[in-house]
Amino acid sequence: MKKFICLMLAILTGFISGCGLARIPEAHLTESIEDNIENTHEPVEPRPVYGGELNVPLTSLDSFNPLLTKSRDVLNFLGLIYESAITYDKDLKPAPSLVTGWEVSPDGRLWVFDVRKGVKWHNGQDLTGDDILFTLHALQSETLESFFSISSEDIKIVESGLRGGDPYTFYIRLEEPTYRILDYLTFPVLPQNIYASAEFMMEYKEDLTMLPMGSGPYRVDQTHNFDGDTIKLIRNESWWNGTPYIDSINGKLYDSVDEAFNAFYNNEIDLIDTTAVYANTRLYRNSANHIKYNTSDIEMLVFNNNNNLFNDKSVRKAIAYGIDRKDIISKVYLNNAETVDVPIPSNSWLYDSSYRIYDYDEKRAKKLLKEAGWNDNDGDGILDVKQGDTSVDLSFTILTNSDNSWRVDAAELIAEQLTEIGFKVQVEALPWEVLYEERIATGDFDAILIGYSLDPMLNLSSLFHAEWIKYSSPQLDVLLERAADAYTEDDRLNAYQEIQKYLTEEMPVISLYFKTGSLLVDSRINGIEHVGELRIFKDIKNWFIIP
Repeated sequence: MKKFICLMLAILTGFISGCGLARIPEAHLTESIEDNIENTHEPVEPRPVYGGELNVPLTSLDSFNPLLTKSRDVLNFLGLIYESAITYDKDLKPAPSLVTGWEVSPDGRLWVFDVRKGVKWHNGQDLTGDDILFTLHALQSETLESFFSISSEDIKIVESGLRGGDPYTFYIRLEEPTYRILDYLTFPVLPQNIYASAEFMMEYKEDLTMLPMGSGPYRVDQTHNFDGDTIKLIRNESWWNGTPYIDSINGKLYDSVDEAFNAFYNNEIDLIDTTAVYANTRLYRNSANHIKYNTSDIEMLVFNNNNNLFNDKSVRKAIAYGIDRKDIISKVYLNNAETVDVPIPSNSWLYDSSYRIYDYDEKRAKKLLKEAGWNDNDGDGILDVKQGDTSVDLSFTILTNSDNSWRVDAAELIAEQLTEIGFKVQVEALPWEVLYEERIATGDFDAILIGYSLDPMLNLSSLFHAEWIKYSSPQLDVLLERAADAYTEDDRLNAYQEIQKYLTEEMPVISLYFKTGSLLVDSRINGIEHVGELRIFKDIKNWFIIP
């Protein structure tokens, strides 16, 4: 499971959530994107047209295999070529894709899936359950280094295969029941006749002459030789889900996000995907639209609950009420984040808004601290508590990583805000490697302001059992286990509601906000209905280009 989480973090955050993006050249600093957008009249909805060419960036190309790449841009691009057995809808709920439906036994251990008939690989061969099972078995192998890999510690598959030899029906038998089998089937499906084995994939992991071949809406143009700079895709006229409007899509290679931004500014590419706050600091074309979307990147204040100060629930709650998250989002993130009280995105079907309770409340924070025995006994403005002949100040240090300037700014602002309710807070910013190896890994900290990228299946057990979460609770463990074992929608929803209730009542960590993603796209591109993290091209069928 640790490998799964680490690699997931690598995809979503550039290997470590704690690491920041490249610094921005001064020449590109500008005012907020929102300040550059002018809408003087009601736009006329254009009608879809066929044709056109879309140019998109590929940064840090490492592999054309969607199971092996660690590049966010590459994975999004390969989503045009490959499909998954199950996808996520707009509410992040598992939904049919290459499978049309499924049934589960009463004990939740046997799952039977119906494969969509009539789906063709780009070479004209039929896609069957054998291909899905092949990819599943490859991901079960310890050989394949993929963030889609299925850990036996997380989900135990007893057996799988075609049901009754039917190529369009397969089954998976689990040792323990869990709804998460649906989440795991969101991996890109590879054709068995091309990729052969997990060992074969690893051998040719970095072989860029082995061009991708899937079943999706776009396929590699065989008449165009990949020259190391551009890979050309053309519309898959035989795609089972309809005919896309756009004729072709060019993936252009760049070494960094900065290079890709410059290319976007110079009209070399038609879109770029990044964080909204980063986009707001860059010069961009006036002909671009700015599409924001929710991400799984959460910022949290994590306590060392081995510290007597943070063992007190009242103190943790006081801190939650004493942090003005809206102020931080406004001043630091330029309004490109969403406040939360639990580590669950608001666009998830598992989120319950009734557990949104910790809005900034200075009076309530002070009341909680007073009830916990903290008073300003010496009149210096810092609360303290008497311990014999001495007094102990209400103080602690927030650690964060110096290579993320936004996070450092947020930590400084939190320190200022908590001073208003009687805390003495210091901020210590260290390079990520030093922070992690010397302080986090050893438990040498009071509190950490840190980022974390949740996986789409919201495996909160991995979060709360991470080595840097210095909190343990048998009650929470029971709730997390219940969520993991739930195999019906109702049971899963109820389990996550109980977890949210517990987290807001106990406040073991302070969930601050989810960062907002941003797709900058040329105004000629229309029909974009829904953009999701790592699913930029999910609705590519509806996109069209106005000449």
